[in-house]
Amino acid sequence: MNNLLSFWLAPVTALFHPRVFHDAAKRSAWKGVLYVFYLSVIASVLIVVLMLGRVLPAANEFVSWAQKTMPVVIWTPEGISLENGQTTALLVHPEYGPIVAFDMTKTSASEADLNKAPLLVTSTKVFMKRAPGRIEERDITKAGFQTEKQLPPKVRITGAVVGGLFKVVRNSIFLIIPPLMMVLFFFFILIANLLYSLVGLLFNMMRKQKLGYGSIFSLTCFATTASFTLICFQVITPLGRLPLPFGVLILINLVYMFVAFKITDVQDAKA
Repeated sequence: MNNLLSFWLAPVTALFHPRVFHDAAKRSAWKGVLYVFYLSVIASVLIVVLMLGRVLPAANEFVSWAQKTMPVVIWTPEGISLENGQTTALLVHPEYGPIVAFDMTKTSASEADLNKAPLLVTSTKVFMKRAPGRIEERDITKAGFQTEKQLPPKVRITGAVVGGLFKVVRNSIFLIIPPLMMVLFFFFILIANLLYSLVGLLFNMMRKQKLGYGSIFSLTCFATTASFTLICFQVITPLGRLPLPFGVLILINLVYMFVAFKITDVQDAKA
C-alpha cells in the first residue's frame, strides 16, 4: 500500500480502510512515532487556522473598540490619573458588558465597587475579580514593579499605544504558539499512545500471529486516529458545540484498536 493512503491520508483512511492497519502492523515503533509527529503538525496547523479565522478577527474588533473608547491614562511612578481630569470612567462593551472601571478616589475595593466589571483601576492599584467574593489587587506604583531599572517619569497611555502593543503581542504569539503547540501535541499524543499500547499488549495475546512491541505501538498509533480525527472535525464544524465526553473518545479508540488487531491477525493468518 502506498504511503499516500497508509500514512499521509491515514487520519481519514484509517477510519474505514483495513489496509492502513495491515501496513502499520508490519512497521516498527518509529513509524508510529513519525505518525504521531505528523498528527501534531496537523493539530498545530489547525490551531493557527482557528486563530486566523476566529480568534484574530474577534481580537482585532475588541482592540479597535478599546482604542476608540478608553480614556487617556497617565502613569507616573506615584500612580496613574485620567488626562481629561475625570476621576471615574467605565468601559462597557456592547457585547461583553462592563470591561474596566476607573475610580481614582478608591484606595480599596469591594465587589460592588467594580460595577460588574472584572477590573477596577484606581490611582495606585488594580483590583481583579477572580471569583465571586474573591478580589486580588496589584500595586501599579513604582514600588509594585520591584525593579532596579530606571522607570520613565511619565507614560501617556492612549488607544494608539494599546493598538501598537496588541500588534507586538499578536506577532509574538504567531511566532511562539505554533511550534509550542506542536511540541505539546506531540508529547501528549505520544504518551497517550504509550498508555493505549498497554491495552494493545492484551489484544496481542488474543492473536494467532503475535506481534513485537514495535509493531504493537505502530498499530496503536494508527488505530487511535479515530478520536483525533473526530476532535478535528468537531473543531472545524458547528458540531463542536455538541458535547463529546472524554470517556466516549477512549471507547472509540479501544474499539478501533480491537478491530485493527483482529483484522490484521486474520489477514496474516491467511497469508
